[in-house]
Amino acid sequence: MTSNAWKRTTALAFIAAAGVGAKAQIADLMNAFEMGGRAMGMGGALYSNSTDASASYWNPAGLGYIQRPIAEIDFRNRPSTDTTLTGNYPDPTRNGKATYGDNSITFAGIGYPLKNGGVIGLSYALGGYIRENAIGHNLHSGEDGNDTVADPQQEFLKVVTEFLTLAYGTPGRGGLSFGAGVVFAKQNIANAFLQVILDHEGGTEIGRTQTDTSESGTGIGGIVGIQYTPPGRENISLGVSYRTQISLSGLKEAEPFAKEIPARLQGGLVFRQDGLRGGRDYLVGGVDVAYFFPANEDRILKRDGQISAGVGFEYNLAQGFGYLPIRFGFRTTDKAGDGFSSRDVFTVGVGYRPKKGDYTIDLSFASASNQNRPDIAISMSFKLGG
Repeated sequence: MTSNAWKRTTALAFIAAAGVGAKAQIADLMNAFEMGGRAMGMGGALYSNSTDASASYWNPAGLGYIQRPIAEIDFRNRPSTDTTLTGNYPDPTRNGKATYGDNSITFAGIGYPLKNGGVIGLSYALGGYIRENAIGHNLHSGEDGNDTVADPQQEFLKVVTEFLTLAYGTPGRGGLSFGAGVVFAKQNIANAFLQVILDHEGGTEIGRTQTDTSESGTGIGGIVGIQYTPPGRENISLGVSYRTQISLSGLKEAEPFAKEIPARLQGGLVFRQDGLRGGRDYLVGGVDVAYFFPANEDRILKRDGQISAGVGFEYNLAQGFGYLPIRFGFRTTDKAGDGFSSRDVFTVGVGYRPKKGDYTIDLSFASASNQNRPDIAISMSFKLGG
């Protein structure tokens, strides 16, 4: 191999190392991660009109409807992507397969009514998550006269976005409820790249490029929202919220990847139909749409404008011991530019709410496109005090 060819190979290796993840073909949950809970089983249809502890994250106006202290915790898997690299090593072809991933707490929150009116909410939420591990063997150079191969070439990218939100909501006049909060965000970016260049004829290692970066950026933003119940139509609720863009500080080696968390505008409608099965059962249905604004221009994790939308229903079946909510829904998340594919999810869920008990348990399943097994989430909520 000539000296010039080796210089070209080395340059391409460093370009690939700097840009790992830029052409990833992974299901995009970097922004729109379904944390779990009742709403997940309905395709996220309740997000904008949540009236439980999760309202501080989705729409703080919903806190205004909480009458007793309430706590919620969600536990679910975090989907990952395993990718096979083929073709040439400067620009390999990627074939990704979504996998179940590991399990963790993805939400914990509380809503507490104040004596002078209004409700304060505090929550932790895993609001964005992507993890891709890509590996390829015997990748060629793609250049005439350059018979080197990369064996192995391995690329790893993990981005975890967490939110701590302190919010306040209060009901107003005319069916309006208002809410606002402060959002503390942390985004951890982990990136590793290994490329071993071999002389094709002798199989001798002639070059190696290896990088390993893990760094966290933090920032502060805000969230505001309203919910509206039309007078005389207490069975309908409309909600809208806006979370500001959050600029990240503290990133140095990972600064080429991202500089901000995009703003989110979200809205939805929920209805309730009573009087079913002789007046014993009732149905809840809704639709929710979120728009994530473009972000990270000139960064590896550049985000185009992106829409995530869901629709779902919940049939509450009355039994002697309480209610059995049965849920189903669908949610679609659009691609967010080069490298982040769309994600379609069919959801089902079941819950248990005793007649004489201050707790609920919800189990949700989400069958995602191009994933080897369904996502699973368990959620528990508790009313505190008398």
